[in-house]
Amino acid sequence: MKAIYTFLVLFFIGFTVSCASIYGVQYDYDKQVNFESLKTYDWLPIPEKATMDSLVVNRVKNAVNAELQAKGLTMTSDNPDFFIAEHLGKKDKVKVTNWGYGYGSYGRYRGGYWGPQGVDTYQYEEGSLILDFVDAKSKKMIWRGVAKAQIDDTNTPEKSEKLINEAVQEILKNFPPPSSK
Repeated sequence: MKAIYTFLVLFFIGFTVSCASIYGVQYDYDKQVNFESLKTYDWLPIPEKATMDSLVVNRVKNAVNAELQAKGLTMTSDNPDFFIAEHLGKKDKVKVTNWGYGYGSYGRYRGGYWGPQGVDTYQYEEGSLILDFVDAKSKKMIWRGVAKAQIDDTNTPEKSEKLINEAVQEILKNFPPPSSK
């Protein structure tokens, strides 16, 4: 019995640690673009109709600026090579875990019942961050990075900033993409 208890505790610790808060990271890019030639960037303005939290917008910009500067790029409004458009979204989600069906008996009697052995539901809020890189001359998108995260536990500025930094690092670790030449 003690071995089973130890196994279950270790399993749940491992499961909890392995469940990263950032998921759904994707990127795509135009293979015809020479990303090595890109040295400068600037931010596109956020549309006035967009309802984005300005604190979160600024945290994203700060995180992206830090990552891109570490990669040797410079932010400038004077004839940049590309622009960055930031898109933020959030929605309520429900995760349902069906632990399966089983056959149970009524004790000493023959027969039994067939029914659910356990269904769990978990409600959470999912946030999405999309970064679009647009060529300054052609105005065509050249690179897109996306990350999703559970954002229920971002109730302090420190937690929000930490999650945003992690998401931006995950997205931008694939920028610039490998040269196809």
